[in-house]
Amino acid sequence: MSTEAVERRVYNAMWWAKVQSAGPLEVDPETPAVAGLTRASSPDASTVWLVPTLPSGAGHSVLEELGAPPVVVEQPNETARVLAICVACCWTDRSAPAWPSATGTLAQIRSVYAGMRGRPEQSSDLTLIIGSLRRLHATHWIRWEEKATEVRLGPRVITWTASDLSTLRDLCRHLPEPPPAVLSTKPPAALTADDALPSDELHAEVSDD
Repeated sequence: MSTEAVERRVYNAMWWAKVQSAGPLEVDPETPAVAGLTRASSPDASTVWLVPTLPSGAGHSVLEELGAPPVVVEQPNETARVLAICVACCWTDRSAPAWPSATGTLAQIRSVYAGMRGRPEQSSDLTLIIGSLRRLHATHWIRWEEKATEVRLGPRVITWTASDLSTLRDLCRHLPEPPPAVLSTKPPAALTADDALPSDELHAEVSDD
């Protein structure tokens, strides 16, 4: 085996070790390609995400090893429900790829969540929503800016197949229509805690999450 081939195998193994440890990785765009890792440019093209190309039919243990658990174990139904809502709010052009998405807001998510439930918003809803957003962010399904209360779809959505996207389009058609997004005019670093939280309710509910 040539020296170049050995170096390439070592390089690929190094990046796979990092992915197995941390899940999808955000890197410099100049980072060379890695075998088996799909590249997804960030919306402003300043970085690239390296996302594992999941084996077809991979079981839970394999996905866990790749840092890509298929479902968050804690409150899976609520988490899946919130992910579906994020897709409805952020995948605004459903004839285009899901990544990169538009920016959605917590206000939109709360509105659609209440509509799915078929009742007015309840005080416990916010705890469930915020907890789900945090879990989805930790597993790279979404990018949740908690201070700005804004969300985008995460790099793992690039692994969705054409069949997955077709199913999601149908699902979005059956969800309540989200209200227009009202985005923050401040960069996240400039936001204070009071700017970020929509009401005193969020202080109280999230503290118990």
